[in-house]
Amino acid sequence: MATRSRRLNIWDFFPLIWLGFLVFPLGSFWEVPRSPLQVALFLALITGFIVLYLRVFWPGLRSAQVQQSWAVVGWALSLASYFVLLPVIGGTATTFLIYGASMIGFQGRTGTAFWLAFLNMTVMVWPFWTGTYRPDDLWWLAPNLLFTLVAAYANHASYAQRVAGARLAQVQRENERLAADAERERIARDLHDLLGHTLSVIVLKSELAARLTERDPSRAAQEIREVERISRDALTEVRAAVQGYRGSGLNAELARAKVALDAAGVRLTVTEALPELPARTEASAAMLLREAVTNVVRHARAHEVRITLTPTPRGHRLVIKDDGIGGQTPEGSGLTGMRERLRALGGSLTRDGTAGTTLTADLPGPEADESARDLLPDGLRL
Repeated sequence: MATRSRRLNIWDFFPLIWLGFLVFPLGSFWEVPRSPLQVALFLALITGFIVLYLRVFWPGLRSAQVQQSWAVVGWALSLASYFVLLPVIGGTATTFLIYGASMIGFQGRTGTAFWLAFLNMTVMVWPFWTGTYRPDDLWWLAPNLLFTLVAAYANHASYAQRVAGARLAQVQRENERLAADAERERIARDLHDLLGHTLSVIVLKSELAARLTERDPSRAAQEIREVERISRDALTEVRAAVQGYRGSGLNAELARAKVALDAAGVRLTVTEALPELPARTEASAAMLLREAVTNVVRHARAHEVRITLTPTPRGHRLVIKDDGIGGQTPEGSGLTGMRERLRALGGSLTRDGTAGTTLTADLPGPEADESARDLLPDGLRL
């Protein structure tokens, strides 16, 4: 299951910091003179390990399944590096076991991660039983065992959370796709039921009126009036259908948002009861709320979302704020489309990435619906 690409943040560079612990095996290796062959082999081993380490940890290179596979390879190389370097540099070779433990965490099953961590710790302790380590080396065994457990557990928890988030996003996308397909099918059925028979009658009566124009003008006029009546009835039915397509409103979208945020472990706070808005304005506000919640669930790493809707002299102001990572990341097509939609209604949308992400939408009042209707020809206002 691949994760979507995203911009890097400061936390993504922490794996580079952990590479600093290689100074311990490097320092031990250079304590005594080495032959050119030993130096070449040692540097090749270290270089290969660093490349594989970055392959596992670097966010621009990873997906859940690929990271899991490479983590096993990285753990095996860490174990091999430990056994190869143990006779050469002594106890500081356990540094590679700690790196290996950090890669163990990237396993889908907790049981697998546990047994690999147990194997790592057994390998770390074994040289004390065989006499490879001196008794005075025991002082660093306990902290190294602790680091092994912490590295394995922390990375496994982070990995499990990321995989769960990716699965949740995939389920949401699939639900959205199924809902869109169902809506298209419903619209197709409604249009067929509403207009199929009506248009056939209109065609027949129009043809009849054309044939009667010269022979029986009064009958032709009667048929044309009947066509007009049928057309107006059909228009009324289409209006009612379109009202259903506009959605169930901002409060219904708020209920769906609460379900999605609860599933993602994000708290939702609504400061006031949401008032009734003009139809087109409410539809745009509901779509903006849906887009904002989708972005929070997929990208924000937030713990809380606050929604405020307050009256203004020209309408209402909707503020959606989260406490996530924020930042001035490029906007997706969803927010760009919402900004254009609100601008067409006479409103506006701004985004602030300071201390989380804040979306501020100035929603126009009832006059926006009237001006939008005025753009349609008379008799075709929906």
